[in-house]
Amino acid sequence: MSRLLQLLGELAFTLWAVGTLVFLMLHLVPGDPVAVMLGEGANAVDQAALRAQLGLDQPLWMQYVHWWGNLLQGDLGRSLFWHQPVAALIGERLVYTVQLAVLALGFALLLALPLGVWAALHAGRWPDSLAMGVSLLGVSIPNFWLGPVLILFFSLWLGWLPVSGVQAPLAWVLPTLTLGTALAAILTRMVRASLLEVLHEDYLRTARAKGLPQRVVIWRHALGNALLPVVTVLGLQLGTLLGGAVITEVVFDWPGLGQLLVESIQRRDYPVVQGVMLVVTAAYVLVNALTEWLYTRLDPRVRP
Repeated sequence: MSRLLQLLGELAFTLWAVGTLVFLMLHLVPGDPVAVMLGEGANAVDQAALRAQLGLDQPLWMQYVHWWGNLLQGDLGRSLFWHQPVAALIGERLVYTVQLAVLALGFALLLALPLGVWAALHAGRWPDSLAMGVSLLGVSIPNFWLGPVLILFFSLWLGWLPVSGVQAPLAWVLPTLTLGTALAAILTRMVRASLLEVLHEDYLRTARAKGLPQRVVIWRHALGNALLPVVTVLGLQLGTLLGGAVITEVVFDWPGLGQLLVESIQRRDYPVVQGVMLVVTAAYVLVNALTEWLYTRLDPRVRP
């Protein structure tokens, strides 16, 4: 119970700090949403009328208090550009971001687990060097470069996969590869390092002495304990993915939170940007809390 209260307190403080920081940055950085909506040629009377309609003519502290007052009632406000509730907009886009994050995570695990185990079992030899080289390459390639290269090769040259969109099943392939490659590289190195630490433990020698096959010793006994540090990294990376892979979504015109965030920043749509950042922050904190809970279930030694 005390841990739950502590988690709720941390979540509330984090949301307040992030919300306040985003609010101040949006309102203090030069730029006027009214000018974006009406265009630079609009007369001063129309601009003043729209600014009053949107409540942007109020003092900054009053806008801040009004926003938090609505937020405490569960109201994220209305979009200045789309004229829709912010919660509805986020709900529509969040589905695509979560689906993409889950696919990228699945791809990363399918690639990282066998590759990391292979590297650990051949430590110091050419398979290890090859696996670590591939891993280093995956970590080093940024999404904004990998995405266009995949589009150029698989979409424009070969014509196998669509460039963007979410309707066709094959449209999910390139964003998943782009988003999951770096995560797979990180997890591969973690699996290798963790597995090397447990390969010479006494309980594995006992398992081998009982005549268990090597695959059973590795995949059932060794890997189960080696995955404990990997779970922590996995939770942190999943929080990052759920936070909206902004670059990947922009490159592939993916209708997720990242795309919504970029569009809203360009249009100076304050309520949407603030709402997206709060949802991203909450998702990150909750995923980390879930990771901590899962870690205690996997390793009883760290239970309070």
